[in-house]
Amino acid sequence: MADYIDAVVFGFILSFSFGPIFFILLETSITRGIKQAVFMDFGVIVSDLLFFSLAYFGASKIATEENQPALFLLGGVILTVYSVVSFINNVAKKKKIKKAKAVEETRLLKYTVKGFLLNIINVSYLVIWAGVIVWFGPKVEMSPVKIWTFFIVSVITYLAINLLKFLLSSRLKSKLTDKVLFYIRQGLNILILIFGIVLIFKGL
Repeated sequence: MADYIDAVVFGFILSFSFGPIFFILLETSITRGIKQAVFMDFGVIVSDLLFFSLAYFGASKIATEENQPALFLLGGVILTVYSVVSFINNVAKKKKIKKAKAVEETRLLKYTVKGFLLNIINVSYLVIWAGVIVWFGPKVEMSPVKIWTFFIVSVITYLAINLLKFLLSSRLKSKLTDKVLFYIRQGLNILILIFGIVLIFKGL
């Protein structure tokens, strides 16, 4: 049982890792709603599952020092393009808030896909999960059940803390004007642009 206290701690740290997805999830919960943020978070979890599986089954070799520059460069370019396009679209288009509920429901899956794609391009998470396995695995004699239980406990902790963050941040929505929400989105796009540029320089 003591081994999984580490999993809870890791899940807590993961939920406060200040990458692009951290800010995007908070922005989504404020401007779109808790449901949309949760669906996006599911996409993040699916990408983490993929990263963990790759690390566990040995495919984490693609994240070796030799290959990391190209992966960082690719991720940086994608983030940079995404942030620039989002910034321009946010300026150009008028808000179309009220749409049929049925249409909105069918678009929830798009948030999951968005969460998956924005997290999957950050190769550092593959390195992190590989590191977790290297660190935790020997402590439990590389038991598959215990290693995967560690992952599950970490993800549950991560999701629970994020739900709490979504609930708290969503309360701000009623106090924010359209103008403030616009600047929040644009500020987020600038942050993502910065992350993208940093990744590009890491890859050069």
